[in-house]
Amino acid sequence: MISRMDPKSHDVIIDELDFTSMPGTQSSVQNTRWSVVNLKNAFQPDGPWEFILTNNSRSYLNLKRTYLIFTFDITDTDGNVVTIPARETGKELIYGPINNIAHSIVKNFTLHLNSQLVYHNSDNYAYKAYMENLLMHSKDIKDSTLSAAGFFHEEDVGSETCDGFVKRCGTGSTQVAANISIDLMNQPRVLLNGCNVKLTVYPNKSEFLIQGYNLGTKKLKFNVRDVYALVNEFDLTDGLSNAIESAVLEHKQIQYPMICSQVRSFYIDSNRYDAPANTLFTTKLPRRLFLGLVSSDAYNGTFGTSPFCFKPYGLSNAYIDVCGMSIPGRPMNLDFKKNKFIEAYVLLQEALGHSRNNFSSCAIDRQMFAEKGYTILGFELSAVATDNSLFDLIKQTNVSIRLEFSDLVPSGGLYCIVYAEFDGLLSMDPLRNPQIDMSV
Repeated sequence: MISRMDPKSHDVIIDELDFTSMPGTQSSVQNTRWSVVNLKNAFQPDGPWEFILTNNSRSYLNLKRTYLIFTFDITDTDGNVVTIPARETGKELIYGPINNIAHSIVKNFTLHLNSQLVYHNSDNYAYKAYMENLLMHSKDIKDSTLSAAGFFHEEDVGSETCDGFVKRCGTGSTQVAANISIDLMNQPRVLLNGCNVKLTVYPNKSEFLIQGYNLGTKKLKFNVRDVYALVNEFDLTDGLSNAIESAVLEHKQIQYPMICSQVRSFYIDSNRYDAPANTLFTTKLPRRLFLGLVSSDAYNGTFGTSPFCFKPYGLSNAYIDVCGMSIPGRPMNLDFKKNKFIEAYVLLQEALGHSRNNFSSCAIDRQMFAEKGYTILGFELSAVATDNSLFDLIKQTNVSIRLEFSDLVPSGGLYCIVYAEFDGLLSMDPLRNPQIDMSV
């Protein structure tokens, strides 16, 4: 007997039997092109570097498809090439750029839209971009597309024998490219024409950008030889362009909903069993939050360390304090030495939306999470944390990070890197004056 699962289930025809439907025709974009944008100011190896991405043009800037392209090499302080000998005993000199180098070169961005500042974050852009590429892409993407940015997946972060590090080592000039991962450029809508967009790039120092071993007394220097931007623009048909302008005049504004990510860091002094109270956010509750611990030397930049080596350092408990409410609601009771960390690992995968699916993964297994430099904790603070198509309800509150350790914090201290996502909205009036509201 044939029957329906439920009377409310309606009839459909499978695509293979649909002989009448036709795909739609794109009739709005008249032309699309890639353009090179050179520096506005005189090139200085130590920056800053200024770009005018679009200057009151009739074209519409495709923000998400904007790239910075760097050419760099690594030399000694006198500008001489330092030869890397063949590996025989394992004690030979070896060096290379840190991971995700095209992004890591950048210490911070500022973005001005029609002379008004619309983006400025902390000096931790390298951590922001690394966490996004590490956590939100699969190994296939890391090993292919992200290699253009100098990202190489590492099985053991901070190891000189790790395959990902060895692939980055070498002498001579190298060119890398990276998208600009700031709020307005991470959303899909194109920028309205008639705007002036100024991007300023501030670079990191050599000690932060170079990872080297067995260097002895030799000092290395990271040299940026050239930098330019690559932008994608649309030319619309006159009818559509006029219709958009009429709509802007009628509604008095055009809007760009965004996911705004912010990175904060705080210092934990040595010989402590807990982190001092740190209220990091005082506006509203983030959608989700990630945190990890790095040594003070790695954070401040030394040749023999990777700034992206996140280790547990005897962490026994971590929670988010939201005006007296703890998330999660009970202690984790972590003990990495006794392999008691699976709850933290599962919560990370849940915050990323990777649990219970067969199509996405961050390529971090439980051993890598515990021992190989990937101890990053994730906290899902919203019911729509992984759904970027929805805003969350606004919850005005203070957000603090609480950390407890079973071992004393090591000599030199630690830095806690915190990555948090919020809802945001940028609006522009008919005169192209921007206004950012992170409370909407």
